[in-house]
Amino acid sequence: MKEKRIMIAYISKHRGNTYKIAKVISNELGAEIKKAEEVAPEELLNYDLIGLGSGIYAFGMHGKIKKLLKKSGNGNGKKVFLISTSGDPNGSKYHKGVKKILEKKNFKLVGEFNCPGAYYPWLLFGKKGINADRPNSEDIEKAKEFAREIMEKWI
Repeated sequence: MKEKRIMIAYISKHRGNTYKIAKVISNELGAEIKKAEEVAPEELLNYDLIGLGSGIYAFGMHGKIKKLLKKSGNGNGKKVFLISTSGDPNGSKYHKGVKKILEKKNFKLVGEFNCPGAYYPWLLFGKKGINADRPNSEDIEKAKEFAREIMEKWI
């Protein structure tokens, strides 16, 4: 049987929260991991399973993730999972924009993972910030569990 090709494309600004989670998941899945800006849109179609990771910015996943998908061509049912970190502990609700693009481009969404990430909007919270210790070891374990579920169901 042919080995599945898996890749995670991510954007991780500010504190590297999304990278930490994407790296854990890529290790569990044996996936390649690349910064989204280093991935050519047509390259996505060379993989059997695609992870897209981003912090939540202005109530959505980063524009570079959306742009990558929009330029990728028809997904032909390729499997995709989403990863995000956010100041909001229920940040997966901000995946809506990317999910609409996935549907329109004929990709199959197979899972979503979100966890809190450290966020320091100085004007709102000063030096204290929110989720200062996140992602933490519990978040890392949840990310590993998510990866194992993806593996069991889709690989």
